[in-house]
Amino acid sequence: MNLSFYSASVGASAQQSKLDVLANNFANISTEGYKTKNATFSDLLYTTTQGAQGGSVQRGSGTRLDNTYSVFDAGAYIETGSKLDFYIDGRGFFALKNPATEETVYTRNGNFSMAQMGDDFFLTSGDGYFVLDENGNNIRLNDLPDDQIKPAVYDFVVLDGIRSVGDSNYAPVERNGEAVLSKAETLQGKLESSNVDLTKEMTKVIEAQRAYQYALRMVQTSDEIQTTINSLRA
Repeated sequence: MNLSFYSASVGASAQQSKLDVLANNFANISTEGYKTKNATFSDLLYTTTQGAQGGSVQRGSGTRLDNTYSVFDAGAYIETGSKLDFYIDGRGFFALKNPATEETVYTRNGNFSMAQMGDDFFLTSGDGYFVLDENGNNIRLNDLPDDQIKPAVYDFVVLDGIRSVGDSNYAPVERNGEAVLSKAETLQGKLESSNVDLTKEMTKVIEAQRAYQYALRMVQTSDEIQTTINSLRA
């Protein structure tokens, strides 16, 4: 089978993966603190062949989905009036500790609640993770005045490559370095909305659908040409 068939088939697969990323953005358009994800592509192997008029010609073999990354532009804030909701006014993340694994993850979603453990009450995320203060401790709410509830904001010097671990949570990788306290303020009684731009995402969907259709058309054309060649050999 000729190279055009394979190039088109892997191209169609790459565009399908891009559509999956876009579909996930649409599904989270109302999720507090969600960050838009974009897909990036890389070229597959090139081969060098002799050109008809002399010289060499490079022939590509398609593209593949290389990576998805999050866009950390701030979303608009939503007034909730709840003393347990927080919005980060600036760059940074809330720190959450998994009570089962002690692992710390980071989020922009400040939709918190109160959980009881024995005689104590703690500030927790929707998935049951402890919210940490500036000293890295769980925030204990017992008799704590509303205006003294202070979830800490942490940041990283490098955000590129930070790993999405679901539920609007992120886990740093080696290149992100250690989390440091941020000077960004928190606004109580507000939440950050998703930063998904519906217009931009619709434009990307149209582009991906057209590229997918062109790739499939190329697959069909390559197959028809190969069928014709085989019939002439018969």
